[in-house]
Amino acid sequence: MATTAQRLAEYEELYKKAQGYDPNQFENQFEKEYNEAVNYNKDLIEQQSSALGELQAVAPTLREKYMNTLISDPTAQMALIAQARQAPITQWSTASNLLNARGQRYQDILGKALGAYQTSAQQANAAAENAWRLYQDAIQQEQFNRQLAASRAAAARQEGMNLADLLALAGEGGGFQSKVDTTPINVAQSNPAYFAALTKAANWEPQNQTLANIYNGLRDTVGKFVYENPTPISFVKKLFSRGK
Repeated sequence: MATTAQRLAEYEELYKKAQGYDPNQFENQFEKEYNEAVNYNKDLIEQQSSALGELQAVAPTLREKYMNTLISDPTAQMALIAQARQAPITQWSTASNLLNARGQRYQDILGKALGAYQTSAQQANAAAENAWRLYQDAIQQEQFNRQLAASRAAAARQEGMNLADLLALAGEGGGFQSKVDTTPINVAQSNPAYFAALTKAANWEPQNQTLANIYNGLRDTVGKFVYENPTPISFVKKLFSRGK
């Protein structure tokens, strides 16, 4: 996973790239390069200029020419002048049409190029904005990780303090024992006389068969209870002490 520094560096690079897009500058640069490619339409401009010059010179030239000829009728002269003007007018019109066609073609090319340029600019801005969001997410993730680490450290310190308190209490005798004696207690060794009496009572059997059956049933019941509850020594003592 990228770090905050890496996300910031990525955003700065993409932001700088996005800021480098300038549609106006692109259009000016594109127009310059296009005009250089077509030599600024000098061929058509010169053709227009030449045709216009010829058109303007037709009337005075022909009037001067007709002064020394038999064509003295002004109406006839005007008809001849109008006819002579058709050639330069046609040349000028052709050059103008070509200029207009080139201009339209230039606008089409510029529109496509500028559209592609603006699309790239939008993509660059979107990439920069996305990088900014990732950078903000990285900051929040780092803050969360720091808070989580601090919480875990605090919990670990608290747990260590609780354990230390328990050990201190155990060392001071505050209700806890540092070592528990798990050695089983031998009842026979702790009270030999009682164990002997209990053994004798357990081995006694009555002579009468009916009484024997009752006694054996009672002995089995008491024995089961003692087996399942190994600590009721006081109860057994009281039971056998009644016969004394």
